[in-house]
Amino acid sequence: MITVVRSKDGTIKTFSPRPFDGYNLALGEYVELVDTTFEEFAQRFVVSCMGLSGETVSVKQGSPDLTVNISAPGMSTVDVDINGSVETLSPIDGGFQVVLSTDVPGVFIIQPADRKKYCAAGQGLLVIEVNP
Repeated sequence: MITVVRSKDGTIKTFSPRPFDGYNLALGEYVELVDTTFEEFAQRFVVSCMGLSGETVSVKQGSPDLTVNISAPGMSTVDVDINGSVETLSPIDGGFQVVLSTDVPGVFIIQPADRKKYCAAGQGLLVIEVNP
């Protein structure tokens, strides 16, 4: 059993393997108990690139295109938010992928589009910096 803290709009703010005894909820936030393990809940949506997940990935401008892998077990499609633009992905070889160009410097923020279903924290969020 895990504890999920949701914002007043229902998006997942955080989750924990322990009860939130004494946790100060902000106005409108609420706690939900979910019958699963912390590991199972955390693995429902995982974003990775170059073998890295849950951290910032830095590459040089002009590097080879980057393949971002998204794991969302049991899903036939998944909606991914990349810098505020939502892309619906279909599975490729048992997972989901999106290819990003490194031609232009900048930052890619990749997270689940459905924040009520998936948490955009830990391995559910990936930042990629393309540096000049």
